[in-house]
Amino acid sequence: MSYFKYTTLGTTKLIIENKSLRWSSPLQFNDIEECQFVPYSKESFEKANREYYDILTRIAKGETLDYDYNKFSSITNMIIGMIQISLQQKTFDSSSIVDKVINLASNPEADFREYINKGLIKIFRILCVTNKYDNKLMWAHYADQHYGCVIELSDLYIERPYNLNEGKVEYHENLHPKTNSLDLLLYGETQELRDLIIKDVIFSKRSAWSYEEEYRLMYAENFGQIKFEHNFQTNQKSLMAINQTDKSYTDVPIDKEFIKSITFGTRVKDDDIFEIKDHLKSNDINCTLYKMILNGVMLERINI
Repeated sequence: MSYFKYTTLGTTKLIIENKSLRWSSPLQFNDIEECQFVPYSKESFEKANREYYDILTRIAKGETLDYDYNKFSSITNMIIGMIQISLQQKTFDSSSIVDKVINLASNPEADFREYINKGLIKIFRILCVTNKYDNKLMWAHYADQHYGCVIELSDLYIERPYNLNEGKVEYHENLHPKTNSLDLLLYGETQELRDLIIKDVIFSKRSAWSYEEEYRLMYAENFGQIKFEHNFQTNQKSLMAINQTDKSYTDVPIDKEFIKSITFGTRVKDDDIFEIKDHLKSNDINCTLYKMILNGVMLERINI
């Protein structure tokens, strides 16, 4: 499989010299909606919580339901135990419990988005590539309006980053979450649910960006400490992240053999091509060189 990275001539030189690819935080991206999709609404949150406490109440009363009790989270089991005690003491009021939980999380969408923006977005590291070298809009937007080039790569890292997620970006207008809020409440944040949340948040973009046909790779740098405080008397909340990296990017090493070809834009001058050739030679990189030409209204690629 080949991956294509649209870039400027200056960045191409850096990739050749440093033998690395820059994976960036979404804070550096041109789409201001990056990672801003919330995989559930206030309504779905409230519905899931009401279903959750109804299920736990029925289990506490001794009903046998079609759920995997062995996979319940520790919090779910603790709540079932508390409900059983309150039932024995005849102090149980399910509606009161649910209303209090919902009131404490009065705006779950905003809470989730704050967690992403204050706690995670800075440490996310994302590399964006595509599988075509002749995308006209990509040439215009990411390859310096044909003054840049496209680098073809066979691989994107030497050592696989820890907890790497990768795949095609899904384009849409309204997010239809892959996660089930009720499962999240019952079983906690399992690896399966975490992966689905990542797909919803990291691998989703508005349909206006579908021309990119993006293949995305993502991992996270050191999480540091993410501190959350909630004043139950005032219902005031605060979230703070400390001991995280100050950088908004990480340069991930690649092998020189990963660079299979470089395609220059139609506007790249011969002197610039010669300079790139010198960089390749001095770094002992042997790859195929192409140039895009405009044949009438059609873009074509030729060997040079």
